[in-house]
Amino acid sequence: MLRDKFREFSRDTSSIGQERVDAVNALADALIAAGHSENATVAEWKDGLNEAWADLLELMDTRSQMLAASYELHRFFHDARETLAQVQHKQQQLPEEVGRDLNTAEAMQRMHSAYEHDIQALSAQVRQVQEDAGRLAKAYAGEKAADIRRHEQAVSQAWAELRGSSQGRRRLLLDTVDKFRFLRAVRDLLLWMDGVRLQIEGQERPR
Repeated sequence: MLRDKFREFSRDTSSIGQERVDAVNALADALIAAGHSENATVAEWKDGLNEAWADLLELMDTRSQMLAASYELHRFFHDARETLAQVQHKQQQLPEEVGRDLNTAEAMQRMHSAYEHDIQALSAQVRQVQEDAGRLAKAYAGEKAADIRRHEQAVSQAWAELRGSSQGRRRLLLDTVDKFRFLRAVRDLLLWMDGVRLQIEGQERPR
């Protein structure tokens, strides 16, 4: 990766360069201390060298910061696209069937609880995208800032839709289970009343 290569290059260059600059500075100081006839020239060259070295260090630092910022921005776009794809995939996995009887409806309800547990794991990723977008948007302007907001909004909107769909299905399954439980209770009661009626009708009638 370019960022890591430059970081290594910068570290090595700073280390080697500092040693060389220190050696030249020591030589210049020794010449000046010895009362060299070109003391003024030596001091001038020493100052120029140190200034050039400081400029180079600043350039490397600036370049390192630019590469780090670029890497962070690209990572944000990658994470946002990946999170969006996962959220959309979970949306597609949401079934429409609610069950044809109480047993299948209750089974669907258990499956949906597991599904909700799965999508809850995505909430941390969505929150991270939102936090990164808020932080990065402050550092950029214009088209890049707009692109950051578009990615964040796409993830947030898809996440809101997924949660809404999941909650809607949970309510639907709850209503379906309640309906089948009611129908079962009605059926059991009707069967019981039929049984009572048969007992009454089966008894010997008074003369």
